[in-house]
Amino acid sequence: MKVSALIAFAVSASAATIQSRQALNLGIGKFHADCIPHSTYCSYDFTVTSDPVLPESHCNAFIQGPDQLPSISEGSCRDNAAYTWSVTDKEDGGLDFAIWYPFNSRSNITYCHSIPASQINTENNGTVQTEHYKGPVNFTAAVFDCPSA
Repeated sequence: MKVSALIAFAVSASAATIQSRQALNLGIGKFHADCIPHSTYCSYDFTVTSDPVLPESHCNAFIQGPDQLPSISEGSCRDNAAYTWSVTDKEDGGLDFAIWYPFNSRSNITYCHSIPASQINTENNGTVQTEHYKGPVNFTAAVFDCPSA
């Protein structure tokens, strides 16, 4: 009986330790999303901070637009290969941002942030119009902000 109680205590303590390591929010910083006037390319660039004592990870993509901020399904972070991210268009003109990393061999932990259409600006550049993100450069992506499947 003492052994089973000891095992139950050890298992619950181990689960609590693992759970406390999984942050519910990620800090996204220096976020920029812009299409280049008179070009066919757009860029996304940002940093990710998972823990204040760890260095931030840099993520970016330079992809063909041409004028509207395009969706990207598997963006990468040059100094942290564990992170993968995406940006998808919303029907209202905004964007859904998601970033994830493997939790184990069968699942990921995903953090999300919705960018409203009011933060996407269309600039007239003569013969072309280009989209630019004009929202806060620092924001939080959260586990609980992801749409349920």
